[in-house]
Amino acid sequence: MSFLGRFARRDAVHVADDDYPRYRWVVIAQVIVQQQMGPFIFGMMGILLPAMQQELHFGAIEAGWLGTARSAGNLLVFAASIYLVRFSPIKTFNAFSILLAASLLAGMLAPNLWVLMASLAVYSVGVSWGQIPMNVIRQQWIAPRERATVMGLILSFSTIVLTTGLLAIPIALRYVSWRAVFGANAVVLLTVALCWYLTAYERISPSYEASRANQRGLGSAREVLHRREFYLLGLATLGGATTFMTFMLFLPTYYVQERGLSLQTAGIVVATMQLGGLAVNLLVGIASDRLGLRKPLIWPAGIVLPFLWFLMLAPLPAEWLAGVGLLVGAFAWMPFSVLATIPLELRGLSPSDRAVGQALQFTIQTTGQLFAPVIVGAIAAASGTYRTALLPMIVLPVLFAVTMLFLPETGWRARRGAVGGMPGEELAPVEEPSTLV
Repeated sequence: MSFLGRFARRDAVHVADDDYPRYRWVVIAQVIVQQQMGPFIFGMMGILLPAMQQELHFGAIEAGWLGTARSAGNLLVFAASIYLVRFSPIKTFNAFSILLAASLLAGMLAPNLWVLMASLAVYSVGVSWGQIPMNVIRQQWIAPRERATVMGLILSFSTIVLTTGLLAIPIALRYVSWRAVFGANAVVLLTVALCWYLTAYERISPSYEASRANQRGLGSAREVLHRREFYLLGLATLGGATTFMTFMLFLPTYYVQERGLSLQTAGIVVATMQLGGLAVNLLVGIASDRLGLRKPLIWPAGIVLPFLWFLMLAPLPAEWLAGVGLLVGAFAWMPFSVLATIPLELRGLSPSDRAVGQALQFTIQTTGQLFAPVIVGAIAAASGTYRTALLPMIVLPVLFAVTMLFLPETGWRARRGAVGGMPGEELAPVEEPSTLV
């Protein structure tokens, strides 16, 4: 079906189980764009923070609260998932894109810190709750053999967008206000919402229809709360994401105020952390799908990252810090495309179960991001240095390794019997890897 032929919108199309048309890339590409431009401002907060502090007159403690506002929506994402899975994922996904844009416009016009904080809290609702319909859409449009690869594509594009932003925005701030960055991002999101409204629809296969008939709302929550895999996945991502997001928020300010680097140089150093994940995100997804195993591409990060984060706070020249940043980015991003794939491979779950389970995983993951900025900001204000405040954060990525000791393998090789699962574990059907066609 041609792109022009699809320009007349419809809600759903019924297809065979094995019919994944090339048009799927039109839908997946739009998901990728929305997933980059949705949380973009959160990735830029560290670079925008000095300009915000100068204009709105707040210090380290308030900066911590502003960082916490980025995760306010995560508090209720699990409860929200029980309700949101009942609605069309296409329409719900678009509604959150519009909410994101509206929140950014409110933040752009914020007269003080408190209005800015409120707008970011609402923005966080759009970012976190929007993952629920996105996870359902992934189940409809991405073939099982491509799941880790496509997640790698999403994260690879994320690193491109964030790296570009971290390099370009310090230069742009010489000529425009941080408010202009908010406004430009809002315009992009509104454009994405319009394109999505015109072109996206649900792909309903017989097996998906059958499993959707078992969607259970509160029953999904009960099922998920009894599956230890989601708790382990949440803890694993909590360790890595909390450290990464907290460093991204405060590291530029540390380099500028305590190390004497320019904002542009600090932006380059922080950008290398994103750049390091560029090739890794794509290659890890492909490697995991080809290898048929998930865990070997997760636990090494838990061993290496604490040492690398320590070096990012060491008194090294900027050139050395940039080199370390590349390694940090590679290992920090490496587990995430695989961790996001595992919930789709747990058998005995309906599409709503998986979406609710990933919401639980996301809630656990972002608990650390909710409290860490406040704690780091308070310690920085009391001690007078961000280095002291950030040092305790470097141990959290160890959870990548610890949780893998208890998480069963879910890759296709394990399901085929090459690697044993847990006693009594029910594994998803085997589907051999193939090329992206």
